[in-house]
Amino acid sequence: MKKLLGIIVLGLLFSSEVYAASQFDKDLKKVSKNSSFIDNKGKAYAVEKIADKKNTILIIYTHGSDNDQKIDKCLVGENKVPPVIRNLHDQKIKKFNIKIYRLCSGVRGWSQKEQDKMWKAHEKSGTLDLSLSDKKGNILIEKQKQNQKLKIIKEKIDSFAGQGFGNIVLAGHSSGGWQSFKIKTNFPELIDGVIGLQPGAGGTVKNRKEWPWWEDIRYYGFGNASKLNAIIITHDKDQFNAPKDYLLFSNSSNVKFVNLTKSDCKPNHKEGGYHTIVLHKCYAALDLKNNDIIKYIENLFLK
Repeated sequence: MKKLLGIIVLGLLFSSEVYAASQFDKDLKKVSKNSSFIDNKGKAYAVEKIADKKNTILIIYTHGSDNDQKIDKCLVGENKVPPVIRNLHDQKIKKFNIKIYRLCSGVRGWSQKEQDKMWKAHEKSGTLDLSLSDKKGNILIEKQKQNQKLKIIKEKIDSFAGQGFGNIVLAGHSSGGWQSFKIKTNFPELIDGVIGLQPGAGGTVKNRKEWPWWEDIRYYGFGNASKLNAIIITHDKDQFNAPKDYLLFSNSSNVKFVNLTKSDCKPNHKEGGYHTIVLHKCYAALDLKNNDIIKYIENLFLK
């Protein structure tokens, strides 16, 4: 039964008929113009400057997201590529050279009316209704913002693979990391690993406790969790993620956890509180000292 459900979920997420409304296309065009390769200062440059794609480790970074009805800009605030990821630019691992790609994926999801429709159906049945659709026949769950983000990441991976990039690692903060996990568990052969910076989706811990349907939205679309290969940076006081949220990956021997709770890095409550500790210079400096992320990448490519 679980295998059948997984097939149905994948069919919804990656169907050729996946939601492609004009508003989605307009939103994607608006945000994707800021997608680019970047250096350690965040300065953009063209793919043509990468001469040896075969020996490039490409890290695709995806930012987090706000509510479904809002476009997320990737050049401001918490959505900018954080120092800990930019620091990886041009680092060398034997014959490999690391490059960073900033992926802007902040399209809007379903409308408030469509969200309310899904919520009411869940309140009635206690499960996600995967059959609900809009007037044009688009399945509503496909229009939810996180599933839009997942689709954009997957298409970018396919595009880069077609250009000759064969060593791909996904990285992301919050929902950017969470959707990257889903891709790895569904398509383990497409990417080598994932750098998850306080990854998660579906609102705050309190929010998901009060409205369990967000818990179901959070875990919708995962494949075989034991296939995950990732480093996950966490903090016990993260208001969006609790330690139990990562039990899904406890059976995977290829998942490394780094817990920042006892570190000297403090939250900026004007900029996301504990949920954004990974995005600031303090954590970047700590990682340069401990080399957790670069050691993880080395383990992926020096086996």
